[in-house]
Amino acid sequence: MSEQRAIARELVRASQSDESVVLASVVRTEGATYRAVGAHMVVRADGTMVGLLSSGCLEGEILERAARVRESGVAEVMTYDGRSDDELIWGLGTGCNGLVEILLERRTAEGAGVLGALLSHALDDASPSVIATVVRASGPGAPEVGARVLVRAPVDVSRDGDWGQSAVLGAAIADAWSAQVSARRGMTLEYVLAQSESSLGEAVTAQLSFELVVPNVELIICGSGPDAIPVTRLATSLGWAVTVVDPRPAALIAPERFGDVRVVECAHSEALCEVVAPSARAAAIVMSHNYERDLDYLDALARSDAAYIGVLGPRARTERLMRDLEARGRPYPESKLARLHAPIGLDVGGDGAEAIALSIIAEVSAVMHGRTGAHLRERAAPIHESPSLV
Repeated sequence: MSEQRAIARELVRASQSDESVVLASVVRTEGATYRAVGAHMVVRADGTMVGLLSSGCLEGEILERAARVRESGVAEVMTYDGRSDDELIWGLGTGCNGLVEILLERRTAEGAGVLGALLSHALDDASPSVIATVVRASGPGAPEVGARVLVRAPVDVSRDGDWGQSAVLGAAIADAWSAQVSARRGMTLEYVLAQSESSLGEAVTAQLSFELVVPNVELIICGSGPDAIPVTRLATSLGWAVTVVDPRPAALIAPERFGDVRVVECAHSEALCEVVAPSARAAAIVMSHNYERDLDYLDALARSDAAYIGVLGPRARTERLMRDLEARGRPYPESKLARLHAPIGLDVGGDGAEAIALSIIAEVSAVMHGRTGAHLRERAAPIHESPSLV
């Protein structure tokens, strides 16, 4: 399960259990930091936590401040500047030469449920969306700290909390799409909005944090052989939505092989996309080890919206598959050749099913996040930025 999904489920669980929690969220960063804007941690009443905001160096103080926020109900913003020697003097060195601000807010059971549902909707969408959070605000009609708006399209929004009577909400919605195309690590904007004469001309000031929520990768595995098992394990550990396709009824696939992974029957392999309907956030792996079946799978996927198609096996086998598709009168579309990865995987070395699975998942992750799979030491751009998101 992904951390974001775990946070959403914990918020919903707290609501169902009638518990209040403290939510800690990274709302601003500068320079190199351990987590990006949009990272969250839930602190339960007993002090246990779900999520992680640092390498462990900040969690102790977060717990102390969370207890104070829980008691007072007043939100607080923690600021740590790893660029300052003061952090090292007081033993709070984050290990990163950057600044991070963390918003701590108490969430009642009802408030936790609303936010949990909001985050779940964002994660379930087929396309990326943006959540704007009020970090600081003052002035007549200003929104409350912790108010959020989820923007899935210019006119598709969902609100949480009190946004007041000012124009801050409209400004946040208008600016959300700038957040989506800006740095992957999110952004912070300051607003100063003049009020009407009835407000004596006093302005509203607000600071908002914008986080980009990218839906989980959908992984479709065409084949249920023993070598598919470590692929599903690695994918599910990353929080991906995994579907295993097999020509047999799902009930005949031993449940202990794939656990809670979705297994679907596709009796006629040429109808694959009618059964699973790959979206633009989907990656598909052809690994049934049955040549005719793999040919049908590749044929169907070539005309789907899947962003990644990988074929297990040597290059010569894939070349033969491509020739046979052409002989069928259905050549692989040249415009979609960039999506085809064969032989599948990155060249990471190792031997056996686990090493192959690691190679496959590494390549899928790189492609789906717009990366090359190269060494980070050779990357000139910031580590946490993505040049493109599939």
